[in-house]
Amino acid sequence: MWGLLIILVAGYLLGTWVNRRRSRQLGAWLQGGLKGLGGKVTWKWIRSMTSGAQALIVDANRPFRQIEIIYVLLTRELLPLWGVELLRGKRDTLIVRASLRSEPAEEIEVVPLHGPLRRTLDKAAGDQPWTWQEGPAGLGIATHGPANKPIVGRVRSFVDRYSSSLERLSLRRRQPNLILFLRLVGVERERFAELTRELRQALGGEA
Repeated sequence: MWGLLIILVAGYLLGTWVNRRRSRQLGAWLQGGLKGLGGKVTWKWIRSMTSGAQALIVDANRPFRQIEIIYVLLTRELLPLWGVELLRGKRDTLIVRASLRSEPAEEIEVVPLHGPLRRTLDKAAGDQPWTWQEGPAGLGIATHGPANKPIVGRVRSFVDRYSSSLERLSLRRRQPNLILFLRLVGVERERFAELTRELRQALGGEA
């Protein structure tokens, strides 16, 4: 009993240290690319430093109007819960939600081609069914109309670049116009400014 308790306490201390260190690194990584987005930036922790943080940018540079950037960390402080998260395929995640200065001309969904999220999207499509095409790394790219529009090609180029980390990309007419989920492993190896540059390029001409 005492042995288990010691392991849990030691795991909590180690996991807290790892997440605090990782949170500082990710905050610095994001900070290095926020300047290019313009606007006014405010920061806040999500529950605590070990859980993640949110950067909110208002009056951002085009094509954005407002951007919410969040990183969420695994629960490393609690070894059993961390193990469950890993078994379920969860990883440290970057989330971007953005309102654009003008409505996108095409709605696009990028999700795993064979998974529950695709089935949910198809059920909710109503009289505007999604047309799916196979993308890289098991992803599916869906549009309501023809898939040969320039915006679709630009988004596909972004998907090709980040397919190994991408969990979902949603471009839609309702707010927020853009939703992006990326696993941070791999993505954080390059500058955040480069990621935002390529994202703006993908949206270029549509906002």
